[in-house]
Amino acid sequence: MKIAFVGASGYGNVGDDTYPLVFAQQLPEHEVISYNSDLPDSLPENLGMVVIGGGGVLHNVGAEPEEGDSPHFSCMQFYMKAAIERGIPWGFLSCGFQFQGQRDAAYARALRPWVPYLQQATFITLRSRECVRIACEISGRTDALFFPDAAYLYHPAGLSQQRLAEGVTLVPAGLVNPRNELINHYLRQFAASGAPVTWLRMGALVDDGWMLEEAAQRFPESKIIDPADPEVAFRCIASSRFVITGRYHGMIFSRTSRVPFITPKEVPYKLRHEDYAAPIASAAGHFEVLRRFIRGGSPAL
Repeated sequence: MKIAFVGASGYGNVGDDTYPLVFAQQLPEHEVISYNSDLPDSLPENLGMVVIGGGGVLHNVGAEPEEGDSPHFSCMQFYMKAAIERGIPWGFLSCGFQFQGQRDAAYARALRPWVPYLQQATFITLRSRECVRIACEISGRTDALFFPDAAYLYHPAGLSQQRLAEGVTLVPAGLVNPRNELINHYLRQFAASGAPVTWLRMGALVDDGWMLEEAAQRFPESKIIDPADPEVAFRCIASSRFVITGRYHGMIFSRTSRVPFITPKEVPYKLRHEDYAAPIASAAGHFEVLRRFIRGGSPAL
């Protein structure tokens, strides 16, 4: 089957670029193609399924007024409408809601354009229990399922289990930046202990580029990895002794590699609602649901 996965890959965000690798790895018997907000002129005639995901693509950030459609939602709507018009199955896989700043309380209004599509989707698997709660509340459905993010299944080939810890890695985003007083305090402690420090950019250049430039100026003794792809980022984190991350997938790569990490207290929605008690191997549930549906059975577990 030819399956289109629609996310935000291709724009320099390492986390978003990880999903197509996971999808291809998990579904080797199918032809997996990836799309994003750069809308194609047309979709393949023999497309068998459309999957929205993974990542925090369920948002309406930038809509004016807020009840309207943001450019992002309009792009995602293109693919959902195409699936509906063709009569092919489609749904949401390893997705998350994403809100701007601390505007969580306004989710019902902000997400209004998504409601009819959440109601029509054949399957919905989301990456946090809070996202499941919101999806069910605004759509009236009760069958949305939670599994940890699909990126937990990513693991570069040939990565040795015996790894030499090489120091501290900082993944900048939000409060993890070279101007932050607490980060500077940590860096002074690392310097005193002689621990080498690496700054690893996992976000898009437009978001995080200035942080790497300033880190290189303020801390010339640090190693700068910019840009990075999923394999480079994973191997860097896996060989670290400790990670400080403002990025969601910096946390995921740390947990997958069993490298100790911390995040700031004030973090985005997706980090605040991560279920650290859920076994990361249960992320495979996203694809168990998908395979059951592809085989013609019930998508429910």
